[in-house]
Amino acid sequence: MKVLLAISLGTALLTMAACEQTIKVSDTYTTRVDKLKERAEKVQEFRDVSRSQRAVREERGDTLSLSYEELQKLLPASVNGYTAAPPSGRLSKMSNLTNSVASSEFKKDDTTIKVELVDYNGTYHLSEGAVSIFAMLPEGEDKHQLIRASSLEDDGVLGIEIFRKNEHAAQISLAVGGRFLVKVTADKQTDLALVESVAQQVDLKKLAKL
Repeated sequence: MKVLLAISLGTALLTMAACEQTIKVSDTYTTRVDKLKERAEKVQEFRDVSRSQRAVREERGDTLSLSYEELQKLLPASVNGYTAAPPSGRLSKMSNLTNSVASSEFKKDDTTIKVELVDYNGTYHLSEGAVSIFAMLPEGEDKHQLIRASSLEDDGVLGIEIFRKNEHAAQISLAVGGRFLVKVTADKQTDLALVESVAQQVDLKKLAKL
């Protein structure tokens, strides 16, 4: 009798534990689905606004990318404690399509920060592709990396931040105004604070209105 009672009690405890685990998994799944849904809605809202801005630019004949020289003026001129290299850039043309890129680099000891600014105004579909990537990347953290929506997201700004723990590599990528892409990377990092602060030196609000 005692043996049967012990078995019954053990079975009940195992069943309760299994139920609790199932509830935890279910809650985690529900939370993840809710976050994905919320993210999808935010991305779609960003796309809708971006397409409206694009329509306005097309009406006034603004369908070309800025020159890389103009883009260079929008890059951070300096980063405190780092030595800046001369900015670089290029303008690519194919038929009536244009794509311009400007970049800058900052160094301190063996640490390097890279800032890149791309104007997709002349190749709008590429900007749409970048936004799709932001939508598909799953947010989360494990022992290898952290992926999350950017803390710098605002009206006209959508982004993702990635910290690769084993490589000590930090990256932030921001789609701005449905036209520009701002990307900041840095090595020898312990978190995302530096790339966030450098990205904030770019006038994101100004870009979002262009």
